Amino acid sequence: MMRINDIKYGINPYQHQINRHKTNPNTASGGDVVDISANGKEIYQAMKSDQADRQKRIEQLKQQISAGTYKIDSQKVADKMIEFWQK
Repeated sequence: MMRINDIKYGINPYQHQINRHKTNPNTASGGDVVDISANGKEIYQAMKSDQADRQKRIEQLKQQISAGTYKIDSQKVADKMIEFWQK
């Protein structure tokens, strides 16, 4: 006959950890905290701004293509291809 004396955590041994997290959700398992520097925040804002400008440019190109007014500069395309292959 087997006797189990300590049933502190019940059937699920992880339940205690889950309950502890529910009572204080701000504490991570290791108490880790992430703090982004002012420089990092500035870079993030610049990236968001660049992304908005890029999206605006993409929308302009889509409109030009659908209207049939988009013109391809073949010399520029050729120069970029040569530059790519020379690397």
